[in-house]
Amino acid sequence: MNNKLRLLRLKKGFSQESIAFELGISQKSYSNIENGKTELKNDRIIKLAEILEVNPCVICPILKHCNPSQNYE
Repeated sequence: MNNKLRLLRLKKGFSQESIAFELGISQKSYSNIENGKTELKNDRIIKLAEILEVNPCVICPILKHCNPSQNYE
């Protein structure tokens, strides 16, 4: 998941700082997420998916409330 987040972020042209700001966390906290030091809860996965404009299942395929057919874009 962690490398996937980094690639999705870079594809959109976002910095770690901008994603962190949108999530309401520090850049260091977001860096810890990308580096696998911090796990995301469902609500953060959903918010991150909104920011990156992808289905939450792209970020975490085992998300409890994941519906692969739902269009989040």
